[in-house]
Amino acid sequence: MIIDGKNAVLGRLASYAAKAANEGEDVIIVNAGDIIITGNKNAVVKDFADRLQIGTASKGPFINRTVVGLVRRALRGMVKRQISQGREAFKRIKVYDGIPEEFKGKEMESVAKLPEDSVVHRVKISEISTILKGV
Repeated sequence: MIIDGKNAVLGRLASYAAKAANEGEDVIIVNAGDIIITGNKNAVVKDFADRLQIGTASKGPFINRTVVGLVRRALRGMVKRQISQGREAFKRIKVYDGIPEEFKGKEMESVAKLPEDSVVHRVKISEISTILKGV
C-alpha cells in the first residue's frame, strides 16, 4: 500500500497506516513533508521545541528533527511495539520525503486530507522540521 501524505492529517494518517501494518501489509508513505498538523502554528512549534529541552545531551531522549523522523515517531506511537508483532509491523512501514523514482506512476491512496482552502489552522511537517533544525 502506498499512501500519499500531501495535505493528510498526521494523526489520522498514522493510525490508518499502523492499522494496515498490524494486519501484515507493507505500508509506504510518500510526500512526508506535506503532511500537516492542525492547530495554531506557534503552539505546535512550541510543543515540539519543548520536547528538545527534556533530558540531557548524553542520556536523551533523542528527538529526531528530520521530516521522516518526525513522521516515524508519530507512527511508532500507534503500533504495539512492546510485543514482537508490533516491532515487525513497525519495520513494515517506510516513510519518504518526496516520491522516489520506484513509486512514481503507481496508484496511491489518500487518507484524511484537508482541502487547501479550508479555514483550519495548519502547519506542515517540513516547516516544523526546518524550525527545529535552527533551535
